[in-house]
Amino acid sequence: MNQVTRTDDRMVAIENRINQQVSSAISVGTGGISFQNAGEVMEYAKMMAVSGSAVPKHLRGQPGACLGIIDDAIRFQTSPYALARKSYFVNDNLAYEAQVLAGIVNAHAPLKQRPQIIYEGDGSDRVCIVTGEFRDGAVREYRSPAIGKITPKNSPLWKNDPDQQLAYYSLRGFARRHCPEILLGVYDIEEMRSIDHRNDEPRQSLADRLSAARQEPQEAREGFDMANVTRETEGLSSGQEIHHEHSSPAESPTGDGSGALVATNSDRSAAENSPATADEAGSQDMGESESEPTSVDPDWLKTFAKAIIGAIGEEQQVVLNQAEGMKRDDLPEDIRARARSITKHALSCCRNEIELSDCIDMIAGVAGVDEKELMA
Repeated sequence: MNQVTRTDDRMVAIENRINQQVSSAISVGTGGISFQNAGEVMEYAKMMAVSGSAVPKHLRGQPGACLGIIDDAIRFQTSPYALARKSYFVNDNLAYEAQVLAGIVNAHAPLKQRPQIIYEGDGSDRVCIVTGEFRDGAVREYRSPAIGKITPKNSPLWKNDPDQQLAYYSLRGFARRHCPEILLGVYDIEEMRSIDHRNDEPRQSLADRLSAARQEPQEAREGFDMANVTRETEGLSSGQEIHHEHSSPAESPTGDGSGALVATNSDRSAAENSPATADEAGSQDMGESESEPTSVDPDWLKTFAKAIIGAIGEEQQVVLNQAEGMKRDDLPEDIRARARSITKHALSCCRNEIELSDCIDMIAGVAGVDEKELMA
């Protein structure tokens, strides 16, 4: 089942759970939607999640994410749908276009009038100065860094209309400094991306890092122990959780520090009866078989690992499609377990939860091969 079909099925299931009695009581007037209680808010979130093209793809079939949008819309007294169309997911976190934050500052900062925006300098030395007079009479100013020193610059406006983007940046900076309660918990795309960028430097894409990794000589790494891999995969085949004594949250495919590589049999059973997510799909068996394990080409797991690594630079769904396309019915349980683990590591890397080099190292360990063989 492909991602589109799963999303459609999920949306149908959500639509069937909408409480018509509660949703019909939601008030609609010239000022927009208004809610009387939390029940109405949650029913509206379900309706947003099944709105199709009225909301961006990342919100379709996601009532929880829609609920977050509605909460922000209530807080800032704006339309949930207007806010949704300016929203994005960045590293699995909700973020908005810079225009949204500028609008919030203009509408809700405790100022006597809209802040004044002026510019000084040219080229890479150009700066923006935002001045606002607060209701208590205080006049406060924010002076941006020189435009050449601002990183990252992911928005096309930095090239097409740098003054406009610099104004967005500076209005946000003014609020963060002088009235932080206004934007508390709300981030624009570049802010959210910079949180994941070490030293505020733009990160290479996964595809670029994967290409670089193939070209660099592979040195021996500490931490690979074939005996430990054997112990882990034996645990995987029995359905037990495997915990790494020295792993950090970043090294755990689940991101919670547990080091668990697969779910228990009961977890898998529950997952099969619920809408599949990317992680759940990544942990599905690579072809179930009731018969006794048969012999498998010893190079199959290495081939599988190489194919999955090659898909890491793309979206998570590409990794899942690659894994699905290589599924075989004659795989013994221990090989299926290793394949699931490899897929989970790759998905974690796609989400930037683990570094590419660490991901390749872990995949090589699970596959029981040297990294050089995977990067050849």
